[in-house]
Amino acid sequence: MPVRDNIVDSRFRGMVVKISLVNGDELEGVIDDVSRYELGLLVREDLYIVFRHGINYIEVGAVDLHGERSDELEDSLIGSDFIGFDVEVLLINNRRLVGRLMKISRYELGIRVEDKGFIIPKSSILYIRLRKF
Repeated sequence: MPVRDNIVDSRFRGMVVKISLVNGDELEGVIDDVSRYELGLLVREDLYIVFRHGINYIEVGAVDLHGERSDELEDSLIGSDFIGFDVEVLLINNRRLVGRLMKISRYELGIRVEDKGFIIPKSSILYIRLRKF
């Protein structure tokens, strides 16, 4: 199976999401289109092109993480062996997310926190603390 670059791909078109940006702004809208490095987000009558490197995280419903999935990544320490671990993620804006690691792609991690899912670009993460219970 080929390695996915991003968890947020064409399957997310039409989905309502909340995006937290690295500058502290938040956008809520419908994903209109996706590419490797950008997301098209329709917010009311405006279309935003959001660059993935500017995203802290994307908030979706927990079920929108579509179950557990990981790909084997040769150039990454975090791989399929860590799916299901309880994690604490410290983001570049000092926000902490505590939940369960559900998905891994080349550039993003999917974390379930209670009834919400967070898709986090690896570029927005300072560290991950892993705990297996």
